[in-house]
Amino acid sequence: MIVVGAGHNGLTAAAYLARAGRSVLVLEARDRLGGACTLEHPFDDPGFVVSPCAYLVGLLHHRVIDELDLRRHGYRVHLVDPHLWCPFDDGTALSLWDDSERNHQVVAAMSPGDADGYSRYEHLFGRIRQALRSEPHDTWVGDAPGRPALEELLGRDPELIEVMFEESIASVIERHVGDERLRTALHGQGLIGTWAGPRDAGTAAIHAMHSMGTIEGRPGAWGYVQGGMGQVSLALARAAEEAGAVIRRNARVAEIVPGDEVILDDGTRIPTRTVISNADPRTTLRLLSDAAPAAFVEKVNGWRMEGPVLKINCALSRLPTFTAAGPDDAPHRAMVTIARSLDETQAAYERSRVGEPAPRWAELYFHSAYDPSVAPDGRHVMSVFAEYAPYTPASGSWDQRRDAVADEAFAEIARFAPDVLDCVVARQVLAPPDIEAAVGLSGGHIFQGECLPDQMWDRRFAPRTPMPGLYMCGASTHPGGSVIAINGRNCAMTVLADTAEATAAP
Repeated sequence: MIVVGAGHNGLTAAAYLARAGRSVLVLEARDRLGGACTLEHPFDDPGFVVSPCAYLVGLLHHRVIDELDLRRHGYRVHLVDPHLWCPFDDGTALSLWDDSERNHQVVAAMSPGDADGYSRYEHLFGRIRQALRSEPHDTWVGDAPGRPALEELLGRDPELIEVMFEESIASVIERHVGDERLRTALHGQGLIGTWAGPRDAGTAAIHAMHSMGTIEGRPGAWGYVQGGMGQVSLALARAAEEAGAVIRRNARVAEIVPGDEVILDDGTRIPTRTVISNADPRTTLRLLSDAAPAAFVEKVNGWRMEGPVLKINCALSRLPTFTAAGPDDAPHRAMVTIARSLDETQAAYERSRVGEPAPRWAELYFHSAYDPSVAPDGRHVMSVFAEYAPYTPASGSWDQRRDAVADEAFAEIARFAPDVLDCVVARQVLAPPDIEAAVGLSGGHIFQGECLPDQMWDRRFAPRTPMPGLYMCGASTHPGGSVIAINGRNCAMTVLADTAEATAAP
């Protein structure tokens, strides 16, 4: 069996298949493992360790962690708490924690009339997580359920169904809280990695998806992986190799002949009856030797996967000073939200749709505030996740505009941290085409395609393709993007079921 691509889902599939006694070869085009979940040293000082695309862990499935014994293979996580800190133009700021009672008190101090509404908002997404991610009905494991099955699990509750399939994040927030500061702080959680505005249908489901994880026993939490996010992939690689899988780097696949062989770009032919593609759908289709079935081609061609995210990774001489931070605030230990109003974010999105970059919303991550191993002594790292950055600018090219657009993002940050540029020693700027070139993700979409409701659940790609012997395990498959790894496990279980049936057939 051959796995094409050593992204975290491909490594997961390889580990499970090897543990089941299958002969597994993983072919990775680059010299680094992990795909988008990797480690780099992009700056002159190699003491700065950067995870260029994947910043935090929150959705990594506990089954994969436990079954592959990832902790023994080096996986360790620092939970981020407070999970959100957002400064406002009036000089105030909001901290939200992994503690519902504490959040009720925080919101009551800011806007007394909104405290109960905020608690209902938080509870709403907790109810969805409980309905869809609890044993024995963890909907992320195995085949993707369709809408009727999901509605049944949601108790046919009209509000939960609307949130999961139709509603905008703006609509959900506005019916729960009235204070514009709260609305400013919350709406970006419905936009993560998504080329849509807060008032666009389906964006509430983006927040629901990102609220469905449980890390270290804490529902909805997120964390920094010790040593950088790429350590997740390295732990998976160790588990796969320990089980007997072979991983070959600098082995670029040029062609897949389903049921027959894989051909490398140097002409090497490797016979195999089973291929698992960790590549995105467009790349997988391009690698196929023969014409794929029309329905598969149509789905790939209609799959929305133009990324809207600008990633800026920074080496810092020190942490920037946020002017809204009070004596009890810890902004650098939170995920820092830089935002304008709902309507201003919507306008930025609409500007991006006509090809104009508009990085008005951003989230900042200071990994080194928890894990000093990712920076030299006394130094820090900062990662910026900014939207919106269209794949194709209406004027000029990304080579011409990359630094200017990054400067726009920094101007937004400087509204609340005026000294931020003084802290930056070096920066790495990745627009969607840069992500595509560096990681191999077509369109530069970090999730291998939009995670809005019409591309989720049974609308996502299944592990089993119409071409016998060809499977898919990447983020375009159920349950979606982010560092989840259950995609790889789901695929491996499908392969094992199919090969067992083939072996048993007379």
